[in-house]
Amino acid sequence: MRQGPNYLGPTMNTRLILLAMLAAGCTFETDVRISTSSPSSPPRLVVGITVDQMRADYLTRFGAWGDPEAPGTFGRAGFRRMVDEGFACRDHHFGYAPTYTGPGHASIYTGTTPVVHGIVGNNWYDRSTAESVYCASDASVKGVGNAGVDMDGEALGSAGQMSPTRMLSTTLGDEWKVATGGKAKVIGMSMKDRGAILPAGHAADGAFWFYGKDLGQFISSTHYGDSLPRWARDWNDLGRSQQLMDLGWDRFHEEAVYAACLPDNNPYEGPFKGTLKPTFPYDLNALADQNGGMDLLKGTPGGNTLLVDFALAAIDGEGLGDDDITDLLAVSFSATDYVGHRVGPHAQETMDMYLRLDAELARLFDALDDKVGEGQWTAFLTADHGGANVPSHMASLGMPASYWKPGNMLDAVEQALQVQYGSTSKDRPWILRHSNDQIFLNHPLLAQRGIHRDDMARFVAEQCAPQEGLSKAIAACDAPALAANDPVVARLLRGHRPGHSGDVLLVPQPGWIEYGPTGTTHGSAFAHDTHVPALFLGCGVRQGQTFQTTYIRDIAPTVAQIMQSPYPNGTTGSPISDLLNDGIR
Repeated sequence: MRQGPNYLGPTMNTRLILLAMLAAGCTFETDVRISTSSPSSPPRLVVGITVDQMRADYLTRFGAWGDPEAPGTFGRAGFRRMVDEGFACRDHHFGYAPTYTGPGHASIYTGTTPVVHGIVGNNWYDRSTAESVYCASDASVKGVGNAGVDMDGEALGSAGQMSPTRMLSTTLGDEWKVATGGKAKVIGMSMKDRGAILPAGHAADGAFWFYGKDLGQFISSTHYGDSLPRWARDWNDLGRSQQLMDLGWDRFHEEAVYAACLPDNNPYEGPFKGTLKPTFPYDLNALADQNGGMDLLKGTPGGNTLLVDFALAAIDGEGLGDDDITDLLAVSFSATDYVGHRVGPHAQETMDMYLRLDAELARLFDALDDKVGEGQWTAFLTADHGGANVPSHMASLGMPASYWKPGNMLDAVEQALQVQYGSTSKDRPWILRHSNDQIFLNHPLLAQRGIHRDDMARFVAEQCAPQEGLSKAIAACDAPALAANDPVVARLLRGHRPGHSGDVLLVPQPGWIEYGPTGTTHGSAFAHDTHVPALFLGCGVRQGQTFQTTYIRDIAPTVAQIMQSPYPNGTTGSPISDLLNDGIR
């Protein structure tokens, strides 16, 4: 039974009764005990939903909490159901930077931040190999498709060579697998490999991601087994991807519904390759040859439809939620990120994407009621990061936004280092790399010349500080002292791995991005990238909301309390106690 917003719970009700009795002159023995209810049964299935690049304001701006039957608003059964029947955290943030997809997904399910779980970016500079590495890459495994590893492993190439090996802490699913003796099932899925793998964790039963091109199927890697499960192979054989390519993409509603967005044809959006205008309708088959074939679906609402279809197939095929041992299904919607990068947050395409996603969430929740049972499942929804406004659009309105281009600054700083500390050969510069707004100094060269790295880091920070578009430049060695009084620096520290991350931390001004003139990106420590939704629904969740600040690292321990699971081993977050029920369903 769902409790209304005015439900006080047995503990509060008991206190009110006691106060009334005291007021009436009643006396009590000294050993008075107030009984508490026994813990409720955990859900049969937990569904974790990540919406890639979903800013917190999208809930209200696209949802327009008016008549749910009116076009251009969220209906009753998707986002609105999570808000009306569940619990909403209204000031939910990433407590770290950089805010990218890999770190975001890892942080949601490990209950900690990159300084602990080690996923400090989508890609980062690895000092030990002097190369950039990808957060989910693993050359020791092979791809697995419908024909099995022997036939598909080579054909899929690096797209299948993925695993969670670079993640240094356990996930919610990892700990639950151990706690249940392997009986619980844990599955992750996404259009992106990192969106499936990092949430699923090290010990998952499976992680599946989309391979478009001429295949249009979900694949995996040998980290999870030498063949796809039968249900996944059967689903791949349905040819659903081509059906959605044939449908194309047009507006969900009449154009007037999108009046709050920019005009359909505007200079702040990027088109698909092979077309001059980023405008509706999109003929996906006509665009396929120049845009990676069925990879096009990754950036259209069809990608979200595919994911819900595949999730429902997994629930049936794996028997998720069939018994009293809680299972975990992690679903990451990536199409929202692809469209955001291409057209930005104020495009008609972005609004249309979320209106259609709302309908897909309703389809998922209705299916969970039918397959698992109403009140027998729990879902949470959040995002892996937000996204900046398009700077060219903001500048046209007279707002302080522009584009951050570090290349010339780095050349100038290298020249200053040559003057200050002595010349070097071209293949052994003082600055090895600029990655994720961090500068990596050449530690072996510093040691050879007898130069203290902190001194050079401070010199580099001083050289960078006057650069237009920079909010601040900080030597990493000074960041801990500064963090006590600077919340931006505190966020940077939680995303910085000493000994592995850079020596100098650069902070572009809010609204400044390193990107092209159309579309947008993310990664900063400011609110447009850190403020995201956090919604909870179902078994173990109170109805209500909070405006207290909560963090991404708080989600895993909160869900662990609902599941009655151990925390992930690197957890630094805390349960969001306001949303947890008190044992009565």
